[in-house]
Amino acid sequence: MIYFSRRRLNAFFPEKAPVSTPAWNVEVDLQVATVGLGPGKALTPTEAELRRLRKVQQHVEREASYFFAPHLTTGEWIYFDLEMGWGTSHQDSDLPDLDDVLLFCGSLPGDRTGGAATVDLMLCGSTEHLLQKTATVGRMGSGSNWLHSLIHKINESDGMGITGIPDELTQRALAVPRINRPAQIARDVFRIAQKHHAPYLRARVQGLARVDLNVPNGDWTSRLIMATPLYVQYASRKPMRWITRLRLHRDICRRHGRPWWKWHPDLPPRDRGRFYDPAAVQSA
Repeated sequence: MIYFSRRRLNAFFPEKAPVSTPAWNVEVDLQVATVGLGPGKALTPTEAELRRLRKVQQHVEREASYFFAPHLTTGEWIYFDLEMGWGTSHQDSDLPDLDDVLLFCGSLPGDRTGGAATVDLMLCGSTEHLLQKTATVGRMGSGSNWLHSLIHKINESDGMGITGIPDELTQRALAVPRINRPAQIARDVFRIAQKHHAPYLRARVQGLARVDLNVPNGDWTSRLIMATPLYVQYASRKPMRWITRLRLHRDICRRHGRPWWKWHPDLPPRDRGRFYDPAAVQSA
């Protein structure tokens, strides 16, 4: 797995901690770093968590739709299986070492419903649930505070067992006049993240997610689905051969018009070569 949200899983089956059991972890959030005392959480899902995940899959997959299905509404669960790139990101005004958001971006050329439009998919989650060392895609972009705050609010709601739709995603809230409309913010963040992820952080992935926004074609040539994932895993458990990795690398270079032998993400100097390592965060 690349991403696994324990908070979202626990929202399905909330657990009550035994009263007589002392806490094993004490964490102090200083906004800059988290200091943990005790054994900490395992990065990879435990057998018990995987069993609970299978129960959730059986429940959700009965009503889940493919992400390219038409007329998706906020709160619906979707299943995805496509080639995506990913990377960590930070708020536009934050320091470059505070990556707290993880973005997955992918596109399905041509609408499976019969139309000619491309269907774009952007998965937005917290780096708290990242399981692998991941390169940054830099800042989310100017005017993206609405989306950054939304990602954090959804993650906090999952932790409290609240599974309803956030107020920010209701029709009334989305219709409020503002300079940066949510649909345009989602488009801009998708465009930036899709161009800035590291070439090797791209593969065919699959998983389940809940829809946050379904942005229609409008003035664009593609439809955009923005969702929050429960988990994201490689579509194939077999490691990619070197020739497959080379093909993916050349493909992304061709898409962005870059020479394959010296292509690198178009990031500002302060963001180049930075990584988010969950193992280091756990041991901090």
